[in-house]
Parts: sequence; C-alpha cells; structure tokens
Amino acid sequence: MKITIEELPESKITYFRNVGEYGEKQNKDLMESFKKWAQLNGVFNNSTILGIPQDNPEVTPKEECRYDVCVIINKDFNVAEPAQVGKFSGGKYAVFLLDHTKEAINEFWGNIFSEIEKNNLSIREQPIVERYTSQMIDNHLCEILVPIQ
Repeated sequence: MKITIEELPESKITYFRNVGEYGEKQNKDLMESFKKWAQLNGVFNNSTILGIPQDNPEVTPKEECRYDVCVIINKDFNVAEPAQVGKFSGGKYAVFLLDHTKEAINEFWGNIFSEIEKNNLSIREQPIVERYTSQMIDNHLCEILVPIQ
C-alpha cells in the first residue's frame, strides 16, 4: 500500500451531517443531496469533497454515529441552510489512494493499523477523512486520510 504524507491547513468548511448507523446507502444519499446543494450554492466548482465519520462505531451507539460530507470554503462565504458551518482542524495526514469499491475499502480497514505501524507512524486522535475530487470519482477512486503525529 503506497502512502504519501500531506500537511493540510486548518480551514472553514460547510457540511451536511447524517446521524445514525454508518452505511453505504446513508452515506451515498447524504453525498448526493450535499452535491446538489453545493452546485445550487456555487461551492461545487470542482471542489474536493470530504467525508468525515466523526465517531467510532465500536464505541458510539450506531444510532448516534455522525457522518459529515463537506467542502472547504473561504472565510467570507455565506452558507445557505440547510448546510452548517464548521472547522476542519487540518494537520499531518498519511494519504492512501484506493479503488472506491466496498471490497477495497473493507480491505483498507482490515490493514490500516498494521500499515501505519509498518511505516513507523502514529495516529493522532482525530477523525479519519475520505477525500474525493471529481477526477477521482470519474475514475472510481478515493483517498483515505489518516491523521498522524
């Protein structure tokens, strides 16, 4: 598994949130409604979309798990409802490029901690982030960003 390291700046984001069990259908529905909102509100021009699971389903009851879909916006952007405004904390990330398939993502989750250890990296206490660009989506790819020290 190839890893690149990126330093991302703290940024203002606008997002939609789903609260409930994580799942392919829920995440996809949220992503589609967010993309429609983003296009209508002029924030989608080839933006990078971030998917951020906020909770660990092994610790948090599944009906309380939060999943955010967001884009980075400039400080002056006026966010229209129902989107919310938040902050992406940024920092250093190990970036993994994957096929955007259920199998590849399940395999990634099965190997991630051994990959991090094998590369002498240590994880920071922040959410792991999914990153999508329109070019990646067209090629059925996504990136997983793991926060590291």
